[in-house]
Amino acid sequence: MSDQLFSPEELVAELQTESRALGLPEGSTEPIIERVLHAVLVWLEERNIITKGDLERVVSSELDKYSPDLALVYRNRDKVI
Repeated sequence: MSDQLFSPEELVAELQTESRALGLPEGSTEPIIERVLHAVLVWLEERNIITKGDLERVVSSELDKYSPDLALVYRNRDKVI
């Protein structure tokens, strides 16, 4: 995602890429990504300013509910080789 603005499309693309890297079936991850995106958008409605860290915590927390493996990869995406 960019450092300046939140992009729902970028988040979805990032989660899709990470899902494919894990070998998760697309059919099972699309509903998860939609739920996570919806929760993030609802969360954003109440905020004027957010940090990248805030956003990453919310996304990770939502992913934990549906796919702990995907949440782990998302949290460590900058560290995974």
